[in-house]
Amino acid sequence: MYRVQFTAEDLARVRLMRSWGPLAETYLSLGRLRRGQPGDGLRGWSTRVARSSSGLVHPCASLFDNRWLDLFTLTGPAESIEEGLTALLAVRPEHLRAELVAAADARWRYGDHRRWPAGVGDPAGNRADRHRLATFLHDYHKVAVAPHWSHIQARLDTEHAALTHLLAISGVEGLLAGLMPFARWRYPVLEVGHGATTTDIHLGGRGLLLVPSAFLDPRPVLWTSGLDEEAPSMLFLPAMRGPLDLAAVLAEPPGADRLSALVDLVGRTRAYALHSIGTAPCTTGELAHRLAISAASASEHATVLRGAGLVSTVRQGRTVRHHLTALGEQMLSGTVAAPSQATAVAERLAVHHQGRQPPRTGPRSFVR
Repeated sequence: MYRVQFTAEDLARVRLMRSWGPLAETYLSLGRLRRGQPGDGLRGWSTRVARSSSGLVHPCASLFDNRWLDLFTLTGPAESIEEGLTALLAVRPEHLRAELVAAADARWRYGDHRRWPAGVGDPAGNRADRHRLATFLHDYHKVAVAPHWSHIQARLDTEHAALTHLLAISGVEGLLAGLMPFARWRYPVLEVGHGATTTDIHLGGRGLLLVPSAFLDPRPVLWTSGLDEEAPSMLFLPAMRGPLDLAAVLAEPPGADRLSALVDLVGRTRAYALHSIGTAPCTTGELAHRLAISAASASEHATVLRGAGLVSTVRQGRTVRHHLTALGEQMLSGTVAAPSQATAVAERLAVHHQGRQPPRTGPRSFVR
């Protein structure tokens, strides 16, 4: 159990965030996948992810067991997966090495005497190993988190709105008192979690940032930056009310078989971009937000889909929105009149793909 000690200055610096972003949820989802607790309601999601990703077997996946490793404070929040992976690749070697050592020490202290698998390599000091880690996270995210991101984001927005409302009507102390059953507020101490071992944490004027998370299990977790002495501590809170709640968010959507076939035909991100536009017309920025990708990537995918005749772009005043065309609706519903028509669309997309300049090495290799 943590006993978080507040001063008056700390209480004045309590803040709320909508989320830490898709990369953070990717970290936490790996822990949920690899624990695989019976009866947690996530069997359907776990089976789909295990079948389509290396989340259970990749050596780097073990880094995220039991939340020993804190990459949250090293990379900071990120609105898109590309932004998060770019930050991960930019972490200074000595900072990542210190965190890896600290995580290994924590595992050992709590009875987990396994070493990191040899296949992890040296992501702190070896650039190729760092890219291997980032590539694994990118590919895993596409399967485990990205297909559900709009639903995850909606739940995180709902939780943030509820916390914001509580703060507005009850003040900071009312907000902290309302964190039950995850934490108990008794001025000037916030008790987080349970257990025989108690650790006192003095915020020392840094304040506290409350961050809802979808994949966090029922235990909240507290992170404090070892690099920035003025950065607030972060308390991650479960946004889901139990595993069945999360299972409902991660359930396969209606028409999942058709969407899977579309993924095979046009590619995963473009399939989900088409599906998102079909759900509701949107701007490029809104599309990027829904898919947790950069605005540049969203613009490129919309351009490719428009070039293939699947979407149209309509200006409404100062706003430009993407809409499905009749062909786009047919592709999404699986009712294209002739198979040759679907093949022709796929060929147009492939021609555009081949016409691109090859991606540069480094962070931009994760734009798609």
